Amino acid sequence: MSPAIELGEMRHGEEADEPAPAPARPPGRVARVVAVGCLALLTLAGAAPPARPPAGIRVAAPQGAVFLVLADRLVVADGPGTVGRGGRVVTGHRLPGGEPVWRFTLPAGDHVLGLGTVAGGLLVTSSPAGAGDTLSTLLDPVTGVVRWRQSGYPVSTASGGVLFETPRAAGTGTVLAVDPASGAVRWSLPLPSNGVAYRTDDRGPTQIVLVTPDGRVEVHDADSGALVHAGRVPPAADRVSYRFTQVVADLLLVDGAPGTVTAYGLDRLDRRWNVPVEPRAGVWFVECAGMVCIRDQVGGVRALDPATGRPGWVDDRWIGMAPVGGRLLGAQAGVGLELELSVLDPATGRALARLGRWRTVGVESGQLLGLRRLTGDRTLVGTLDVAAGEARVRAVLPGSWDECADSGTALVCLHPSGGLVIWRTDR
Repeated sequence: MSPAIELGEMRHGEEADEPAPAPARPPGRVARVVAVGCLALLTLAGAAPPARPPAGIRVAAPQGAVFLVLADRLVVADGPGTVGRGGRVVTGHRLPGGEPVWRFTLPAGDHVLGLGTVAGGLLVTSSPAGAGDTLSTLLDPVTGVVRWRQSGYPVSTASGGVLFETPRAAGTGTVLAVDPASGAVRWSLPLPSNGVAYRTDDRGPTQIVLVTPDGRVEVHDADSGALVHAGRVPPAADRVSYRFTQVVADLLLVDGAPGTVTAYGLDRLDRRWNVPVEPRAGVWFVECAGMVCIRDQVGGVRALDPATGRPGWVDDRWIGMAPVGGRLLGAQAGVGLELELSVLDPATGRALARLGRWRTVGVESGQLLGLRRLTGDRTLVGTLDVAAGEARVRAVLPGSWDECADSGTALVCLHPSGGLVIWRTDR
């Protein structure tokens, strides 16, 4: 683990045009709780931001639109914010010029939930009005031609495959795998009423874990669907469903005695440890770069040793936490959606560095960006390089922006009131 280092942070006044250096130190106690959707580890590199880019190219998009940058294509979907207002259109535009090249319309009554990629294709996830299964449609991103459709919510696997979950009442749902090239169903498994959990690596799910209310556990290979091994844990107290059926790292976590959670090793389903949990709702477990963290809606983090379940550290300051490589990113309340970020040592919870205030965007496009509000109604955009632990100034944009993505030759940003703008940029 690297020693503590000095990182940039905002000067007093919260809207300074550029960060000033400050010594690394643990941040203060949180004054209020806000939602966190951050995933970034950065230090701000460079001096004064560059001059603002030339006038951008406007692309029509409703308020709350979903968009994705794929090579030389910009894909825009009406998004869930347009439900009831015809939110079922997906369009493809050429980058960096923004020229429209294709248009795809969902069936009447459907609305777009999200955009993703599978096997080089564009995956549009949608939901029908009223009752009905989620639908996934794979399009050619260059032409907009439909390749295949499949019911269910998509989950991309570590090897590049795709699974579709279709949960239903009374445990009658399924999880199935399709051939990404053709959409043909390869295999399927019944879903218990508790749903499905996944064992994952850095690229995605590698195993499917199914737990029935009577305590039967099945672990299947995520590519072939083959049964790797099976075993039993104590049944759910009410024989209907567990409160916890989580997979964290290499452990299966399920209800133990009242007010406790028991950890079992996934490889042999051997009992490892037992830990008390708060009876209130909203408690959950997450992987914390080698530790097991307990979180809740109130805030704060309790870290456990995954081998023994013994307490590692407790810290009430963090309202958000995310593993980034071998470190943890902790977030405290900042200003609005801009959060005060710090790098933490997962084993001890010690703050290694103060990162300053950023709002992270661009996760869907695979290029993590940071936005910071500047004086004069401007926005500083930084490219966040997690591996290098730095942020490179990308541009200073006029106005305020909800979301941005980087194609390498252009920045694409969504205005809070609707409408996208493309700015040509040099890498």
